[in-house]
Amino acid sequence: MDEKKIEEEIAQLEEERREIKKKLYEAKEEREKLNRITLELKKKKRELIEEINKYKKEGLMHKERRDEINKQVAKTKERRSELNKEYEEVKKRLNELKRKYFPKGPSLESLKRKRDALEFKQMTQQLSKREEEEIIEQLARINKEIKEREKILENNAELREYVRKEKELKEKSDKEHKKVKELAERAQKEHFEMIECFRRVNELRKELKKIEREYIMNRINADRAHREFVSYIKKIREIEEKINEIKERRKRFEMEKEKDILLKKADEIYQRFKKGEKLSTEDLLLLQKAGLL
Repeated sequence: MDEKKIEEEIAQLEEERREIKKKLYEAKEEREKLNRITLELKKKKRELIEEINKYKKEGLMHKERRDEINKQVAKTKERRSELNKEYEEVKKRLNELKRKYFPKGPSLESLKRKRDALEFKQMTQQLSKREEEEIIEQLARINKEIKEREKILENNAELREYVRKEKELKEKSDKEHKKVKELAERAQKEHFEMIECFRRVNELRKELKKIEREYIMNRINADRAHREFVSYIKKIREIEEKINEIKERRKRFEMEKEKDILLKKADEIYQRFKKGEKLSTEDLLLLQKAGLL
């Protein structure tokens, strides 16, 4: 057996083992790094799903509120329409009574508006003496007409009742109209909130898809790095087995070589023993070891 060739073969295998160990550590580091990223992505996935569910739930809540408010809007509009219809009927009858009992000319309401405008002008503007006198004359004439119409209204129960009804229905209709407007604004607000929630859900779903793709790729790469790690362990074991086999073979060869030398030396001593030569303790032990005694 060529001792030099054996040493070279062992050195080559050990060098190969060192190179594979480097790759083993690299694969291990890569696997652990990818596993950390995978865990982070998994956590991010869970957080995104929770956020999506939160916005989805919130969006549905706004939708339910909007739909409920819209039902109230429809009922209020229906009530307003009924009041408007009743108001128009009362107003029609009131106009008939006014034409019947009131003198021709402006209505009581328009006279009061005109009076208020003149009084405001009188109080807020710098007027000449002539302008002041003209306003006073106009106010006196208008107040006289107002008193005449109010007296007629006071003395006519039917006319007075329809004026009351018209005012009451107008107030009720205006109240319902205001309610419709407020409800419609609330419904619109809930609608915008719903749209914003669902828009956010769509954005988060896009982000989730991206994270899922990254998660899958990292899992694949982590599994690949793990397979490489396992394959390198297997290769190292195979190399170590080869090294052990070579060393075992060399050991057996050296033992055989030592045995041959021992037997040859023991045979020489035995021949001396047969010739009657005196043997030393060491010689006797060697013969015993070789199995010749």
